[in-house]
Amino acid sequence: MSEQIIYPSIDLFLYDLKDGLGQKQSKIDQNCRTFCQKIYGKLDEKSFQEKYAQIQKYQNTDVDVIELLETQIRKFQSPLDGYYYPLQIGDSYALQVNDSGKRDANGQYNDKPQNIKDEPFLKLKQEITQHISGQTGTIGQTWLLWGKLTSQKTDAEIEDIAQKCYTQIVSNYDWKRDFIGKGKLESGTIFELWYCPQNLGVNGKEFWEKFRQESHHVFIWLFPDNISPEEMRKRVQSVYYEFLRLWQYRHKVVWSYYQSRYQKTLLKKEYVEIQPSIKQAGELPRLLQTNSLKLSKLQETLSANLINLSDYTIALNYLENQSRTIQLNLDNYKSRLDEMQKKYAGSDLEFLQTFSNSEIYAKKYQRQVEADYANLNPGLTLLQNLNSTVQGIIDLEQTKSDRALNNTIAIAGVGLATSQIASAVILAEIPQETKNPLAYQTQAFFWSLGIGVIAIMLTLIVLRIFRR
Repeated sequence: MSEQIIYPSIDLFLYDLKDGLGQKQSKIDQNCRTFCQKIYGKLDEKSFQEKYAQIQKYQNTDVDVIELLETQIRKFQSPLDGYYYPLQIGDSYALQVNDSGKRDANGQYNDKPQNIKDEPFLKLKQEITQHISGQTGTIGQTWLLWGKLTSQKTDAEIEDIAQKCYTQIVSNYDWKRDFIGKGKLESGTIFELWYCPQNLGVNGKEFWEKFRQESHHVFIWLFPDNISPEEMRKRVQSVYYEFLRLWQYRHKVVWSYYQSRYQKTLLKKEYVEIQPSIKQAGELPRLLQTNSLKLSKLQETLSANLINLSDYTIALNYLENQSRTIQLNLDNYKSRLDEMQKKYAGSDLEFLQTFSNSEIYAKKYQRQVEADYANLNPGLTLLQNLNSTVQGIIDLEQTKSDRALNNTIAIAGVGLATSQIASAVILAEIPQETKNPLAYQTQAFFWSLGIGVIAIMLTLIVLRIFRR
């Protein structure tokens, strides 16, 4: 006998970045537009612009949580039983998309049992994907599957049904690989799974773009047969907001971790690019001793190093920022979970601690980013010291060059002054009876020139004696 489920439903909790660190206003506006397209993407351009303007006006509102629609939700067109619920939470957008299939002929909830073999959850997922134009969250997303069993089941039977539901959501499914834990919430049995793709064949920013599209974080919540569909709906709705906030913190941690991988790649690349400069710095003592340094070459090296220092500093600051983001959201995740455990005291939510306490999830992310920062931070000091050394040598060589130039000017001045004095004395002695004064003046010029040269030579000798 095939299994049946009553009122199978799906909620997608999707998260987008509203404004990132250092983003320009044009990029922030684009973030808002991308989010708005998930709600109103099928409207004509004029109608879309009106809706976009309504959401955009909240961009600079300094409130922790803002409901972006005056009506709170935007319902699907009849007879579909579903809606959009968008929020602005801090520096993020959050969107809940609910779909429970079609209402009955009277517009009421369709509470008739449905065969699981008919893949009701797959159909609901496809409908939601179409409603958001196939887009995914730029930070992350979570699927919540829920419904009511038709008869009393053992724990093993409930898990078997959950596995069948999971195969309808994830194409590359593996229950043992993706299973995180299970517990009890509001009388229902709830399972958490995460398909976390690896070895995607791309690096840098492209990795996250592909990762967020293929990653599937899934909760399956199955209620017993002894509660009514209406009571089940009320219990699920009472937990929506708690889940929405909890999963936001979770996705922020994962997103920040993978952003830090990109920053680490940039830092390692910058470190490789400065290796020739480090090698050149090692040759500076020899070049100083042999007077082989070229000031223009040093200035080119310094210019290139300053660019590398700027890029390295920016990337290192971003890496540190991701570390703080992970810590903040991990703390918020734990606090929110503590509140949920108090609020739903009769439930068993210990499995939700796996993400925050396990050595393979958030703790690993946090330690890895902190270790990367500690390992890469000395590179900044190295770059700063390298630039200071090169700048110091440039200043030294510039001083030596300026001093040599001043000495040359001084010596030339002595020679010129001596020459002018000698010339004046010689010309003053021209006999009045001289018939060829031009020849006498020419002779005087050469005499004064010779005396000037002698003066320069004597000045050089005296300077050398004093330097010794």
